[in-house]
Amino acid sequence: MTFKKFAIYHLPAILYGIGIIFISSIPNLSTPKIKFVEFDKVLHFIEYALFSFLVYRSFSYIFKKLNPNWILFFSFFFLAFFALVDEWHQKYIPGRYSDPYDLTFDIIGSILILVLFWLHHKRVAGA
Repeated sequence: MTFKKFAIYHLPAILYGIGIIFISSIPNLSTPKIKFVEFDKVLHFIEYALFSFLVYRSFSYIFKKLNPNWILFFSFFFLAFFALVDEWHQKYIPGRYSDPYDLTFDIIGSILILVLFWLHHKRVAGA
């Protein structure tokens, strides 16, 4: 694999994952309080929706000979595991805590994007 292909397909997902861990490691980090909305849950949803896109793109290149359903499965497993480890990691950071609702919104954000990819593949295969 050339560096160009690595930089296009894998580096964005790797850097994004490192960014998630970096931000999770900041002690006493808080999010703005917005009326009527749990803003941090929205951020978790968006954060993992974007991460899901990047991970799926990377895995699609790695496993390009596999059925797309397997790529979706591997992507979901990786994202759920990453989110679980990230939440577990946060409980050891001063001023931070592990929140099962954060994990839930991480997974929901991931699932949304993966379902969209699944629907796309289903539509393309049926065409």
